[in-house]
Amino acid sequence: MTKISQKLNFKVAVSIAFVALLVSLVSSTFSYYAGLNERKTTNYQLAEQLGRSMEKTAAIAAYLGDRELGQEIVNGLLSNDLVEGVNLFGEPNMFITQGNIDGQGEQISLVLSHPFIQDNQIGTLNLFPNEEFIQQQAQKATKKEVFLMLLHSVIIAFFVSIFVHRRLTRPIQNLTESFATINPSEPITMRMLKIKHGPQDEIGKLVQGINSLMHELHLTISNERELREKTQELERKFRLIFEQASAGICLLDENNMITTHNPAFEQHFTPVGEDKLPSLNFPVLLNDTEKMQKLLSEIRAEDKFDQITLDIECTIGTQTKWLHCLFAKLSDQRSAHRDDTGTIIEVILHDITERTQREFQTRFEADHDTLTHLMNRRAGEKKLHKALFECMKNGRHLLLMMIDLDKFKPVNDTYGHEAGDLVLVEIARRIKIHFEMSSDICIRWGGDEFVVARQLDEFDVTSTAELAEQLLDSIQQPIHISEYERCQVGASIGIVAAPKDGKVLHELMVNADNTMYQVKDKGRGDVAFYDRKTKKT
Repeated sequence: MTKISQKLNFKVAVSIAFVALLVSLVSSTFSYYAGLNERKTTNYQLAEQLGRSMEKTAAIAAYLGDRELGQEIVNGLLSNDLVEGVNLFGEPNMFITQGNIDGQGEQISLVLSHPFIQDNQIGTLNLFPNEEFIQQQAQKATKKEVFLMLLHSVIIAFFVSIFVHRRLTRPIQNLTESFATINPSEPITMRMLKIKHGPQDEIGKLVQGINSLMHELHLTISNERELREKTQELERKFRLIFEQASAGICLLDENNMITTHNPAFEQHFTPVGEDKLPSLNFPVLLNDTEKMQKLLSEIRAEDKFDQITLDIECTIGTQTKWLHCLFAKLSDQRSAHRDDTGTIIEVILHDITERTQREFQTRFEADHDTLTHLMNRRAGEKKLHKALFECMKNGRHLLLMMIDLDKFKPVNDTYGHEAGDLVLVEIARRIKIHFEMSSDICIRWGGDEFVVARQLDEFDVTSTAELAEQLLDSIQQPIHISEYERCQVGASIGIVAAPKDGKVLHELMVNADNTMYQVKDKGRGDVAFYDRKTKKT
């Protein structure tokens, strides 16, 4: 019953019947009351006409005073069901009353005039209509009319329902049933609808429109399915590449948080023994967090920075790594750009720790003395040029000491070159103690000569002399060359300062070298400052 009640033809039939019944009831109700009043009025008029038909005869009876005739008139009127009671009054003493004169109906009074003299009243004839009979007759006739009207409405509704069903609901039902056999996920079911109907009416046009739409939809779904299959295949391949890539790959949102990463990325940044990243904030994973945050902000802010490469250092647990990173902004290829997603940055990185360490080692070996690990002369000279330029530019001073070992040749001659190498290594270690390797310059100039330099805001002779004396005292301490043997060397130190003693490196080196040899000429093992005026110490 529920399925039947959901069908369109049933709904339409019920709707038509309901509307027809409702209209019939309203109109019948109105017709009933209107007809009832009309028939009551008609019956009263009939009773009045009956009384008028006896008016002249009653006037003669009243004129003659003929009670017998009057009684016949009254009996004649009462014989009609419309009249319930009658009063007949005449002159001089004629008074006839018969029937029920106490009813609730409306009294009909007729004036009896003189048969021969007009406008001369000689009596009255009063009729009392039978209200109950009139009411029953009126109701009976009105109910019959209402019943016929209802029957007429039902018959019309029935035939209208049949017509609507044949011309409207049945074609729509057939269309619905045909449409229900279509499954968009199965293009083979998306065939043309074959509904017999006039091509120019609304249903025929609807069928044509649906068939046209079905054709286009079939093509669209077929193309979409083919495209989806290709997309899924590409997605599978790219996912395979993403998951199995040796390079670490991740995506950063506008807050530099890692939203997606592949296993290689996680492997690069996960400490041994851990199973997840220490943090999803990418800059926090690196040693210089502040610098990386600034770089990512610049990449987002500058249109010219579509992509940039950089070698970065990070410490994972106790291990230091170097990673070569490519940072690229991902552009939105959609026609409607979405501003709520922010700028996404893709990071692709490779582990270059081994290569970097080799480069560091190669660069170190190229710039440093193999024995003492101090800068060699070529790299040191370049470093001195740069330091002198910065001092001249910024109004600072460059302190430079030329150190030459005393009594070094006897060590080689007495104990051999291996012992001499041990002495040079130890002297280099002692020099490093007095200077900062990160900011000062320490050079093995050649053989047993060393050069040290320091940038100063203010040049103070006293503090410089103390530093040189401490260095000289440290160099003169005995050196163990074997378990049972030790030796001792000294040093002569010549000191110059730029720009006071020279504004170019060659001039400074010559003055420092001359000052150092002047110390040697005076007996060695001492410190001297260059004096430009006398060119003497």
